[in-house]
Amino acid sequence: MKEVSWVRRWFIPDIAFLLTTIILLYCLTSFNGMQMLFRDSDTGWHIRNGEVVLATAQVPHTEPYSFSKPGGAWFAWEWLADCSMAIAHQWDGLRGVYFLYLAVLGAVTWLWFQLMWTLGVWFIPTCLATWIMLTACNIHWLARPHLYGWVFLLLAALAAERGPEKLKWTHLSGVFLLGVLWANIHGSFFLGAAILYLYAGEAFLRLQARWKTLAAWATAATLGSFVNPYGWHVHEHIVRYLSDKELLSHVGEFQSFNFFVDGAEAITLGMVMVGAGIALNCMQGHWARGILCTVLFAGALRSARGIPLMALVGLPLALSAICQAIAEARDLPERIAKLRDSMLQYNTNLRNFDRNFKGYALMPVVLVLLVLAGRSALFPQGAGFPVDVFPEKLAAQIAALPADARIFTSDRFGGWILYRYAGQRKVFFDGRSDYYGAKFSKDYLLLPEARPGWEPYWKQWNFTHALVPKDNALNEVLPLKGWRQIGKDDTALLYEKPSNSITH
Repeated sequence: MKEVSWVRRWFIPDIAFLLTTIILLYCLTSFNGMQMLFRDSDTGWHIRNGEVVLATAQVPHTEPYSFSKPGGAWFAWEWLADCSMAIAHQWDGLRGVYFLYLAVLGAVTWLWFQLMWTLGVWFIPTCLATWIMLTACNIHWLARPHLYGWVFLLLAALAAERGPEKLKWTHLSGVFLLGVLWANIHGSFFLGAAILYLYAGEAFLRLQARWKTLAAWATAATLGSFVNPYGWHVHEHIVRYLSDKELLSHVGEFQSFNFFVDGAEAITLGMVMVGAGIALNCMQGHWARGILCTVLFAGALRSARGIPLMALVGLPLALSAICQAIAEARDLPERIAKLRDSMLQYNTNLRNFDRNFKGYALMPVVLVLLVLAGRSALFPQGAGFPVDVFPEKLAAQIAALPADARIFTSDRFGGWILYRYAGQRKVFFDGRSDYYGAKFSKDYLLLPEARPGWEPYWKQWNFTHALVPKDNALNEVLPLKGWRQIGKDDTALLYEKPSNSITH
């Protein structure tokens, strides 16, 4: 009997494993992940920075990539994620980076299902919520370090829910190590300790012994976050960055979500559920869950970047409260009560059956099969920056420009340039908004739309060339100032400065 149980646990997949595999197949096929994961150019500078760290065995403290703000103090606080991307890139180029993040997305999805089961969410609501989670998260399915942050966030939520009464030093050391890793991979590390402290506070008020375990874990995670190349300065930097309203108001992904785009219906439904979960969790006495849902709900309203966090953690917490409310409902009509009881029994039977299976041994097999499929003739286009987003057709022409060319480009293309030319061609602007700061970001906005005052600001940078996205107003005014178009593709136009002056 033990042998059968062992075989089932390692070689027969459970529901979470099967649904995770389906989502990974969706990423590879319908979602076109080999292109879509690279639709943000920040991936480029992360890869090149990781290569520098690996080559020099040093984390940078000064900025090496721009001609607009060279040599300034720079916090490469995602350096460990950058190194993982560089290693994957050395193995198989951008396709290797894609496979790396495919594995990360698999971990995120599997952990999300574990959180659902831990919270006692029923099977049918979980399946329905998968659609909401997938829609909410794939708006930020990008080959960037924040996906690692999702893994750690789910681990923190699971630790808070499962934290035992008795404190074990092995667990404590593991939490400390996770705190170290999180702080060197992504700036969201403060969320882990915050969640654990929140649950510890509720356990303390309830006189539950587990509050000591949770508080110890939170403290260990906090202490671990200081083990990074920048020490406490990275904490200070992130606080300043996230509290700089003027700067964040100029960063697109920190703006509120547009609820009129395709797929907004699922996200709206998810927010309604989380809103209901806030009230129900508080009514049921789950104060930590209610507060956490409130914070995640507010974050999703404020910024599109908060929507995946709400779906990954807030949605399971809300559905748990909704399922509990339905299960405890009294004075229901007989037919509805019977339907509810049947659903409860079905869920109980399914979960009891599903607990016999895990399929751990199949996880690497599935990843290997996905890698082989991705490298096969089924995907001839391969992984890369999408040609309908980035000026790939102009890459050779840009490479032929003088090495010291001062190329104007938007932050949309900055990371792509750093990647395409191995960090050797300096950029005017890229996606590292925390480095460039509020004033630079605000002044920069004069240029793409050719706002009043753009010309004096343009002159001060002494650009020799300009790589201008097709939708920029500069495409109308630069030719009038004598700039000569020397290249064009479906995404951008390439200009060369006139030999005399821009004012002619």
